[in-house]
Amino acid sequence: MKRLCLSILLIVLSTCLLFGHVADSSNTTTQKNTHPSTKRVAVLYFDDNSRFDSSTGCGCIPNFIGRIFGTKKKWDLESGFATILNRKLALTTVYQPISRDELLDAMAQMSLSRHDLKKLNKEQRAKLAKLLNADAIVIGEIQKFNQSRMRANASRSLTESGREATAAPITASYMTGFAALAYRYRAHVKLNVKFYEASGSEITTVPISVTRYHSLAGTQVSGLQASVTEAGTDLRFGMTSEKKGTNVRPIAKPTELNKIKFATPEYDKTLLGHVTNEALIKVVLALRDNYGPNFITPWDETPESDDQEKIVDEEVMKRPIKITYIDNENPDMIYINAGSARGLAIDQKFDVYTDAQPIRDVDTGDILDYVKKKIATVAVVEIRNDRLSIVKIVEKTIDLKRGDVLKSTHSDVITQENNKGENDSENQ
Repeated sequence: MKRLCLSILLIVLSTCLLFGHVADSSNTTTQKNTHPSTKRVAVLYFDDNSRFDSSTGCGCIPNFIGRIFGTKKKWDLESGFATILNRKLALTTVYQPISRDELLDAMAQMSLSRHDLKKLNKEQRAKLAKLLNADAIVIGEIQKFNQSRMRANASRSLTESGREATAAPITASYMTGFAALAYRYRAHVKLNVKFYEASGSEITTVPISVTRYHSLAGTQVSGLQASVTEAGTDLRFGMTSEKKGTNVRPIAKPTELNKIKFATPEYDKTLLGHVTNEALIKVVLALRDNYGPNFITPWDETPESDDQEKIVDEEVMKRPIKITYIDNENPDMIYINAGSARGLAIDQKFDVYTDAQPIRDVDTGDILDYVKKKIATVAVVEIRNDRLSIVKIVEKTIDLKRGDVLKSTHSDVITQENNKGENDSENQ
């Protein structure tokens, strides 16, 4: 009996330890997912208004040939654009894209169809964001998606025959030919993208347009053809083959495009794939610049020299310090677009100003500027990198918002001036 009780006790203790370990792991995972720099982004849909017909029709003249030999709507642009954008978001490691399964599950809970998803109001967007645990929502419209081709060729030939000699009936002939061929492909993608906060409010609407060209010019020269009729001699030089360059050319031919699936690695090698990826990279950059947080993406250009780096630092120094992001779940976590490059220090204080009464032109009534009103004082608590820091509120009169301007407090200015005076005295 004692052994049985002891065994039961050991089993209970083991179970408690196991569940405790699982709970700790779950808490750790949750802490990782709720890191201040990680934001969950829901790409709801891309509405296709491009009137795109078929991958076979890309670049064909006239385009009805593509409709005859191709399959209508072979490429699903709406789901394909969302898939590629989610990949770009994941590459940043800051934005965490919400999966399609999560979106479908939340839509089922709200009894939303795909058609209903395109008619959400602010309250519905907020509810959907809450179900998805999303920090931001992205909705896109494909306005243009096409590829056109311009082709030109020229040729010239010269033939001479019938020369006769008196000594023997010999006939000679020759023919020379020259041909030039050139084509130019143009791929164009135009988007209209809207960003929304978790509250359902619109952040901004960003138009994006990307165009790329692919050109090729080549020549073909036929060799000399000669024949001697009675001697039985026949001499012919073949045509020279097209010289292909060492650079990898993007796939642009309609017949080759028709064999490629959309949003695949093979699609990325096409001319349309180049413009699609470039456009969606611009979407990620626009989300960062308009929503935050500020971070270095994999596509930001790295300065190639110390001089360029100095120019970048000077441009950063000219920008006013502003609030770039406020965490709704943690209102004390306020991100500003300044860091080590501006010489910020921990506990450094700033006054926060917002736009108050407008200043209007006396004659026209146009708004010339706004009166800046001090609404808070904040202090730096963490410097994340050269262009991003976190501040906390020391005191405030009204709530802060994105775009509010920070200026050094009066005490900081006096301290800096005193330090400068002391340094001048020591130098003297």
